[in-house]
Amino acid sequence: MNAVGRQWVFGKIGEWLQGTDKSGDPIVYPLTTTSSPFRTITWIEPAANLSIVVRSQQSPGSKRKTELAVNEMAIACGFATECGYRITIWNSPPRAKGLGSSSVDIASALLSIKHCRNLDLSDAALFQVMCRVERSDFLFRPELIVATNPVTGSFSIAGNVPPCIVLAVDTAPLERVDTEAVRHLDLARRRFGQEYEELCSLIQTGDLEAMFYASTRSAEINDQLLPKPGFSRARKLANDFQTLGLVAAHTGTYLGLLFPSPVDTELLKHVRSKVIEEFSVEPLLFRVGASPSAISRGKTNLPQKVWENPIQRNETRF
Repeated sequence: MNAVGRQWVFGKIGEWLQGTDKSGDPIVYPLTTTSSPFRTITWIEPAANLSIVVRSQQSPGSKRKTELAVNEMAIACGFATECGYRITIWNSPPRAKGLGSSSVDIASALLSIKHCRNLDLSDAALFQVMCRVERSDFLFRPELIVATNPVTGSFSIAGNVPPCIVLAVDTAPLERVDTEAVRHLDLARRRFGQEYEELCSLIQTGDLEAMFYASTRSAEINDQLLPKPGFSRARKLANDFQTLGLVAAHTGTYLGLLFPSPVDTELLKHVRSKVIEEFSVEPLLFRVGASPSAISRGKTNLPQKVWENPIQRNETRF
């Protein structure tokens, strides 16, 4: 095993919006994170044949999808007969929760090989590979708001993610949502097509109040289609504490309360205690968006952190 591993992507916490576009095709704005309790670290080393090892009890099901994506990449880039790698992925987010676990694993593997082979592949090419395997999340530019069609593998940049703190709760810890099993929701969402068009326009304005209204309203619409236990309680907490808004894992079990960054620590502790009281679950803390200073300096590319210890502590401090 190589002595070092890398954190290539940070994952997501639900979506700004998930709906349909003017043509009735699915449109997804993943809420990508820049800091997460799930630090997914990836190692790559030469091997006789391709093998994917997912060292996570929470996300074992992504192994086959990751193998398929790597093989797709190898065929497209002309190294199908030289695809001998052992790729080990540690500490993926839990699957079927709306945290992008399989996309995290696939993107991590593809980026590892891209770096190892020094391939000239764009984010667009990588996303196309991912979407040929499954409906994937675009995780390559976490500082940006990206509108995606996960069926065709296309995307467009909608703007910068404002710096925020997300206090997220698993509303159904014992349940899983199979994204492939709820594809019928694409059709159900079409009746809200005009409103989704308006909400997409609000996200693209860059106006914070408009953007967070859009994310909250998308979560409300989604609760009519795929209800989450305790949605009304989460909505009330968002109002009581005058948060920026609400974000939902539209095909998952998580809901998140959005706060500006930085946020008062005492307020966050108080909200945390209320979340535990309401849901009997410990919430998780995520950070999203690049700081204004980083954007002004142009330092908004995905950081590639190097880790020497494969066992990463999975905890959130308040």
